[in-house]
Amino acid sequence: MTEPGWKLSGDLENDRAPQLEITLESLSDFYGIDPPTLSRFEKPNSDLWQIDIFFDGRPTDKFVKELLDKAGLLQWHHTFGPVEDRDWVSESQKLLAPVQAGRFFVFGAHDADKADANLVNLQVDAGQAFGTGKHETTAACLALLDALGSDISPGKFLDLGTGSGVLALAANKLWPAASGTATDIDPIATDVAVENASINKVPIREFKPGIPGVAFKTADGLDDAELQSEAPYDVIIANILAGPLVAMASDIVAALAPGGVLILSGLLITQQSEVMQAYQDQGLQLIKSEESGEWSALQLTS
Repeated sequence: MTEPGWKLSGDLENDRAPQLEITLESLSDFYGIDPPTLSRFEKPNSDLWQIDIFFDGRPTDKFVKELLDKAGLLQWHHTFGPVEDRDWVSESQKLLAPVQAGRFFVFGAHDADKADANLVNLQVDAGQAFGTGKHETTAACLALLDALGSDISPGKFLDLGTGSGVLALAANKLWPAASGTATDIDPIATDVAVENASINKVPIREFKPGIPGVAFKTADGLDDAELQSEAPYDVIIANILAGPLVAMASDIVAALAPGGVLILSGLLITQQSEVMQAYQDQGLQLIKSEESGEWSALQLTS
């Protein structure tokens, strides 16, 4: 019998929610687990937001206590317990509206009737991988890609930490002749990204030089023979977390072609200086940044 999911819920001031979200993602990354799904909804006639965190099975008491401690919420009034066995990722994301970022319009299957023929439509359904275009970091990356799309014609691009694959799909729509690569440490994410590529009619290519489309690979960072064989990349997109971005700075820059473009996200505005410094130390310079809510995306080049 499948173990039921668990849910942690409570009301919280909206300006405190981003810290809880980044703590949840950072702690999950530290323990090497998939981040639980966090949703937040404004409560009518109130300054508070309803926060729901859905876990796939019962998390350890240590994880929950550490999460609340690091987020400064040990005194937070919340509920915690098992919930009905349902796909809570899908359930929570069905409540979210489609998102437009530049020329990109990202929606789930339940909103397919809202597709706009004047935009680049991407159907990215809720699933077990992060990144549907609705999170601020993904939307910020899409905005930077949109602005970049008419300025360059890359031969190769890489989406590092692809999640649902939405950024790789967007890059393919901008540069259909390019050889794209999308990679994630999580094999479930890779499977989801491949499925989303099929839904959006993005060609799935093999790891061979000069073939258009997107190749998908489960790998831990850039330490992979096939990823190395594709380097250097003219464009690299890395929407992960601030800590890994800093730790991987030298590897990412080494994989970037001279004069190439690097888009980084997954970082809070307060973490921007630290991440930017790590890449400036590798010889890159900031071209522009895109802020969305509490989050930031950076565009750099050599």
